[in-house]
Amino acid sequence: MNHLNELLRNKNMNTAILARRTGIILCLGVAALVSGYFSLALSVGTATVMDPRDILVVCAGVLTGPAGGALVGFMAGFPGSDPLVEISLYMVSGLAVGAIARYCVVHKVWMPFAALGLGCGYVLAGSLLMVTSWYGEVAAYAFRSLIMQNICILFLYILDSLDPRIFSWEKNLAVGNSHLPS
Repeated sequence: MNHLNELLRNKNMNTAILARRTGIILCLGVAALVSGYFSLALSVGTATVMDPRDILVVCAGVLTGPAGGALVGFMAGFPGSDPLVEISLYMVSGLAVGAIARYCVVHKVWMPFAALGLGCGYVLAGSLLMVTSWYGEVAAYAFRSLIMQNICILFLYILDSLDPRIFSWEKNLAVGNSHLPS
């Protein structure tokens, strides 16, 4: 009977984690779709300097892992002006951020380092632009990547300073359920 209660408790915990991840992915994905569709970005001249989709993809990668970051990345790049470049940019960024975030959680490393995964997406986007001979856009993406890396690190730092438990909610959920009677 004790083993059965343990299995039920683990199943409930896994369902709660999956439900929370799904909710986060849907909320951030829809926000990324809306901000891409309506071009909610700060531009200087014709070059986009700050795009909220970067922050949304980084948050999704940190809170839901690599798969969630890639899903939100797909949703963020879909309404873009050049879907091939932007989908690959945001999907690779979300995947890399999620992988780095998992490493940070396991090894107790400062979580804002996960935003460095955003650079992986910008490198791939720059490579795709070079292959397609759009050299003028490479400089704009390079400039944007320098700004967005720092903004995302700052954003994650502020979230971490407000409540460090935000990034370890899965672990807290498991600990919170362990006190239940068997």
